[in-house]
Amino acid sequence: MRLFGPLLHGQGGETGGSIGKLVVRVDTDAGIYGLGEADDFMGVRDGIEYMKHYFMGRDPFDAVPIISELLWASLPPHPPDAPQGVRGDGIVMVPSSSPTAIPTGPVVWAASGVDIALCDLIGKALGVPAYTLLGGKFRDRIRIYLDRSSPADVTDLGAWRAMATEAADAGFSQMKFDIDYVASDRQGDFWNRSLSLDQINRIVERLSVVRDAVGPDFELCVDLHRQFNVPDAIRVARALAPLNLLWLEDPSSDTDLDAYVRVREASPIALCVGEMFIAEQFRLFIDHGAIDILHPDVMFCGGMHELRRIADYADLHRLPLAMHGNGGAIAAIAAAHVAAASRNFLGLEYHFIETPWIGGFVRRAGAAAGAPLFAGGSLVLTDAPGLGIELDEAVCRANLGRGESLFE
Repeated sequence: MRLFGPLLHGQGGETGGSIGKLVVRVDTDAGIYGLGEADDFMGVRDGIEYMKHYFMGRDPFDAVPIISELLWASLPPHPPDAPQGVRGDGIVMVPSSSPTAIPTGPVVWAASGVDIALCDLIGKALGVPAYTLLGGKFRDRIRIYLDRSSPADVTDLGAWRAMATEAADAGFSQMKFDIDYVASDRQGDFWNRSLSLDQINRIVERLSVVRDAVGPDFELCVDLHRQFNVPDAIRVARALAPLNLLWLEDPSSDTDLDAYVRVREASPIALCVGEMFIAEQFRLFIDHGAIDILHPDVMFCGGMHELRRIADYADLHRLPLAMHGNGGAIAAIAAAHVAAASRNFLGLEYHFIETPWIGGFVRRAGAAAGAPLFAGGSLVLTDAPGLGIELDEAVCRANLGRGESLFE
């Protein structure tokens, strides 16, 4: 089910935009269902439709084999229940590889939404919260960090100050800004992957206002959105070092391992990397010394079980785990369950604090029934089964995409 509605305060402080989110529901013949979330990216719905036909009739308790079979396939002659031929509306079944021949991109993004739904379903069937399925909880209060990007008018120092104090006054203790937008008014060449000294000086000036507003104990981070060349990524990191930032995120292309090694060797700020990575990409970056803080997203890495594997591999290397968050209420709650079960958890991102419907298209169940998504800068988990959620049909109905209908 595609939800589509207004986006308030997007990247660069954009207002008046729109955004879509996909809600995934997996039903069983026992009448139990699970809810998941996938991002509204190109090809994701195709992947979900393929999974529907490929795995129809399978045991939903086989969540890990199901996702593994989709991403990595099996060897011939293939398991007895691996489908062959054509199913659905001309969808060709491919048991010998992923349906896109690689385990990244839309296929794993689709798998992520289905795995989240399976974790919700299994938890409901067993009467236990999803974090129990992942090994139990280290914590039940999950720290949230806000992605603020920038105010709409980046030249207004008062707007930077207000944005900072609003987050602190609401109980949050960490937030992040987008370097590519902080001084976009000084951008000269749109193509050359560079930051001028003029831009860097304005970036330092504006983020210094934020640091002054929230004080020395508030965690601040910056995101470079994989946009910049190695020398300028290092240059801006050194210029921002006096602000004592928690991390420098995605400074260069995340397909360029060598670039990250070079930036990490020279940066006085820890590198946070990997919002679009699967587990094997994290292994590569860890093993080559290209990463300080892991930053997977439950909607892009393969779902809750894969996110849990990534957390463990990081912990074995004494590396912290932050969680990128490009999703709405379901994805945030799903990631929070993994965060509860992961020793090395640092913080979970949320983008959409000013767009209420994205955080409100499900309601909390159990002890959190009726509670807001966040309280005091945290997402508080209870012992409600599965993800502890149910759809808010009124919010969903008000934000249905064109041609969509509510789940029956």
